[in-house]
Amino acid sequence: MTYDGQSRRDHDVREWALSLVALQPSLDGRGIADQLQRLCRASVAGLRMTGAAVTVRSADGSEAVAAASDGRSRGLAEVELGVGEGPARDAFDLGRPVLVPELGGSRDDAWHGYSPAAHAAGIGAVFAFPLQVGLSRFGVLTMFCDASRRLDQREVFRGLVMSEVATEMLLDSSAASVDGEIDPNLKSALGFRGEIYQAQGMVMVSLGVALPEALARMRAHSYAAERDLIDVSVDILEGRLALTDDRHHA
Repeated sequence: MTYDGQSRRDHDVREWALSLVALQPSLDGRGIADQLQRLCRASVAGLRMTGAAVTVRSADGSEAVAAASDGRSRGLAEVELGVGEGPARDAFDLGRPVLVPELGGSRDDAWHGYSPAAHAAGIGAVFAFPLQVGLSRFGVLTMFCDASRRLDQREVFRGLVMSEVATEMLLDSSAASVDGEIDPNLKSALGFRGEIYQAQGMVMVSLGVALPEALARMRAHSYAAERDLIDVSVDILEGRLALTDDRHHA
C-alpha cells in the first residue's frame, strides 16, 4: 500500500470512529464524561463488543473509571482497579494493546483476582488499548466480549483508532496539563464524589501510607466486601469502618 493509500485508510477509519461516536445517545450533551461514554458505546457498536470502559490514571498512581458503556462494564473496570491486575493494568504499564481472545488462557494465568471475576460476569474475551501520546499515558480503553474471539488486523486497527480518539477527548477537555499529567480537576469533571477523596485522606493519615496506597486499600476492601466504593467511603467518614494495616476491616 502506498503512503497516500495508508493516509487515506487512516482518515477513513478516523471518520468512521467519529461518526459512530456522534450517533450515540448523550447523557447531558456536554462534558468529558459524556464524550467518553459515547465513545465506549461507539466501540461496542463498531467492533461488535458487549461492553467497553475507559479508565484514567494520574502521575501519582490514582486511578478511576471515567466512563463505561453499561453498568456491567463499569463493574468489571472497577474490579480490575480493586485487585490491581488485569488487561488494562498491563496495557498501561506496557504501553501497547493487550489482546486476550480467550480469557483463562495462558496469558492471564497470573490474574488470579481478575480472571475469576470476569468469568463470573460472563466475559470470554478482553481487549485493552492504552490512551497515550508518545511516552505520556493517560489511561486505557478496554473492550469486553461475552464469547471467546480473536480480533483480525482491521479490528485491531479500529481499536487503536478508538483509543486515539479517546486520548484526544481527554486532551481537548483542557483537563490535561502541559507536562502530560492528568489534571486533578479531571476527577470533578468526571463527576466523582468528594466522599471518596475525603475518606482517602483519612485512610492515608490513619495508616501512614501515600494517597495512591490509601485508595488501593479502599478499592480492595470494596471488592472483597462486594460493596460500592462510595458506600465504603461514607462508612469510613462516619466512623463505621476502619481499614487496618493487614487490609482487613475492623
